[in-house]
Amino acid sequence: MWHEAGGAMPAGRVLETVRREIVDSGKDTRYKPGAYIFVLNGLEFLLTRMGEKRHVHGRELSLSLLQFAEKQFGPMARKVLESWGIHKTDDFGYIVYNLIDIGLMSRRDEDSVEDFFDVEDFNQRFRQSERIRADRRSVKHARFP
Repeated sequence: MWHEAGGAMPAGRVLETVRREIVDSGKDTRYKPGAYIFVLNGLEFLLTRMGEKRHVHGRELSLSLLQFAEKQFGPMARKVLESWGIHKTDDFGYIVYNLIDIGLMSRRDEDSVEDFFDVEDFNQRFRQSERIRADRRSVKHARFP
């Protein structure tokens, strides 16, 4: 559904922009800045795995973000996401749309925040993944505030 809008912005500027335009402004205080960086990094994870930069759908991105969380954080994935304010796939949609609103992501006319709603139940997903270990190769390259 979404792809990054415009050119690449240094990670520090992305974080600064998210803090200023979303969190500190009071536009949406549900999510910590790390949640936004996670979603952007997770999108890059998906696009890299696909081997092409293309438009992705909300369901596709949601499932990939869950997989990315499991690879990054192993059995602590749910706790890390919850610490940022992410409790269900709906939250991915709200985060993505906040990023769209400030120009860090883009969407097509047929896209909707509802595309992220109820994609997968976190309780079921993470109960099954508690035995998964973090992928150390992926963790080395992650940048989270």
